[in-house]
Parts: sequence; C-alpha cells; structure tokens
Amino acid sequence: MTDAVDLVDPGTYAAGIPHEVFRSLREQDPVSWRAAGYWAVTRYDDSVAVLKTPQIFSSWRGGALFDDPPPEFLAKLRENMLNRDPPEHTALRRLVNHAFSPRRLAALEAHIAEYAQSLVDRVIERGRCDFAAEIAGEMPLSVICEILGVPLEDRQPLYALTARMLSNEHPDRAEAFRDAMAAAAELRAYGAALEVRKRAVPGDDLATSLLHAELDGRRLHTGEFQAFFMLLFNAGAETTRSLLCHGLDLLLDRPELQARLRGDLELLPHAIEEMLRYEPPVIYFRRTATRDTELGGRRIAEGDKVVVFFPAANRDPRAFEEPDRFDVDRWPNHHLAFGIGPHFCLGAPLARIESKHVFREVLTRLTGIERAAPMVRARPSFTRGVRSLEIRFAPSSISR
Repeated sequence: MTDAVDLVDPGTYAAGIPHEVFRSLREQDPVSWRAAGYWAVTRYDDSVAVLKTPQIFSSWRGGALFDDPPPEFLAKLRENMLNRDPPEHTALRRLVNHAFSPRRLAALEAHIAEYAQSLVDRVIERGRCDFAAEIAGEMPLSVICEILGVPLEDRQPLYALTARMLSNEHPDRAEAFRDAMAAAAELRAYGAALEVRKRAVPGDDLATSLLHAELDGRRLHTGEFQAFFMLLFNAGAETTRSLLCHGLDLLLDRPELQARLRGDLELLPHAIEEMLRYEPPVIYFRRTATRDTELGGRRIAEGDKVVVFFPAANRDPRAFEEPDRFDVDRWPNHHLAFGIGPHFCLGAPLARIESKHVFREVLTRLTGIERAAPMVRARPSFTRGVRSLEIRFAPSSISR
C-alpha cells in the first residue's frame, strides 16, 4: 500500500529509490496527501508548476527542507537563498552569479582537468580504490575549497559537518535533525571565522569576492555570508560526489556502454545528463502554499506543505519516453535533477565540468573496472550520499 509509505523517512531509501511506489502514485494519486502531513508531488508537470511559481509555493514560509525547524533556526535558514523567494532571492543570487560565470568556469576547467588526472594517478598502480572517498569525494571537495578560499587541510573536518547535515546516520529522526542543526551551527561558525580572515587578508577567491560584492548599494551582511558559505560548501561537496558515485555504479553494470563512451568521449555530456535524470542526487524539496490553490486537481490549503520528489518526476512517462531505461542517447534531456525556475542549481555548470573530467580520466585510463564490494549508501535526508564504492581495475593500454 503506497499510503503506508513515508516518502520523507530516510529508511524508505535504505535500499534505493522506491520507484514502484512513485510509479503507483503518478498513475493513481499524483498529488497525494500523506499521513505525515504533506502533499507528495510525483508528476513532472506538477513539479515544474510548483518550482516555477514561488509566489504560490514558497521556500520562505517554512524553508526548503521537510522538518519544521525551531523559529530561531528558521530565521538563520532564511539568510540562505535556498530558503528565500523572489525578489529577495533574485537580488542575493545576482551577487554570486559572477562566481559561476562562463568566463570564470572556463578559467577553472583546465585546473579541474589536471586535478582529475592527479586523482587517478594516485590510485592507478594499486589496481583498486574506494571511488567514493578517493575520487568522487576528493574532486568536488577540493574544488569548492579552492573556489571559496578554504585551506585544503580543513576540507575533511568540514566535510564531516556536511555529512552530519545531509546524511545523518542517527536512527532517531528527531535526534538526527537536532544533530544536523548542530552541525549547521558549526559550519556557520567556520564561515564566521573565514569572514574575519578574508577581511584581514583578502584573497583571489569567492569568499573575498562575496564580502566585497555590491549590487544596487547592497552588500551581504554577516549572517548572509555565513549562510552562503554553508550552502555553497554543502552543495559543492556532496551532490557532485553523489552524481559521480551513482553514475559510475550505473556504468559498472553496462560494460558495453563503458566501451562505447571510451570510443566516443563526446557522448560524455549526454551520459552525465542521463545519470542525473536516472539517479538524481537530491530526493526532494519542500515548498509551503502561500494561499489556497489547486494542483493536479487537488485543493491545496494555505500553509500546507508541498513536497516535490525529483526521482518520481524524472521517471514520468509523460515527460520521458521509456523512463525506466538508462539511455545516453536521450536528447534533449529536460530532467529536474538541478531543479527549475528561480532556484535552479547555481553550481550545475561546475558539477557538469567536474563530472566530465572525472569520467574521462576513469574511462580512458582504467580498464576492466568492476565492483570490489557493493556500493554503501549513506542514510539520506533529502540528498543521496554514498559512503563507499570499492572498485578494482587495471591500467589502460593508453595510460599516461
């Protein structure tokens, strides 16, 4: 019975995405009232409608995460643009857009390519590695640290805070939420100390740029800087790691596709988009109705929680032909893994660049890649973390 499944309970995702449940909901009750007190949105068009109309479905009212935080913590969350609506969200986003401009990303790409090569250099002679920790984790973590101006020796302690926030392993949900809030406070405190350092000794990095950025006479205040730091670090470190791990896990079951991609690396961007559609790193985001409205034929009351489920929308047969088939030739691929509308993921271009170079190095320099152990998933909150993905391999004949 789909009514008995709590779609925001981390335990529901212990063995992967419950696609059968989502399939049933899409067909029978696509905007479904759940016993835990929220509307579950599972069709593509309804999801787009929610994400593109913040004036009706607000990130500000209750935040973007499912659990209702204490008022004082919600106030802190609202300093983060993830939990704001236009026009305030738009103004904040414009302040940081330059950090991910095509010009800046182009300057970063050569460095990212070199770093992907060095990550494979470290493991290639061993013939095995934990891909999740040694490659998929190191790439985005080190890049976001460099972008933000964070010392590399701080990256692992900071990632431990990210893991507590986004994939807390505590079995009691209330306790997990409290610990996640404590981790968020520690990450913000690091951001506060970073602000002090960057004001005293500016650098050529995003943290310094954010502190000096001005738009229409407005600058970020201290709380907003801390919130930006937390958002960018979390998103930069965890979601790309998830994309890389789930993407490689898909390829490990498809050796013929590995061979095809090795022979035609121009297909990699298409393959990455299909990985995002098929195994999205983010499970859901919440909105709160600002007024009585209708969605998918259901009456939504002001104040109701409305939760969009990306794995469900990305497998909607109304939007994707044969949605349960992993198809790297699927193009165009209008998946929602990065969202849509005003909250479309700011770091999406960076994630695509990092993924392209990691997969290029892995596919061209390693051969006979196979699992040495099953992938170990982290306990998810709203993102899909991966603890380990042990692989073995041999150096390719074209190894550098």
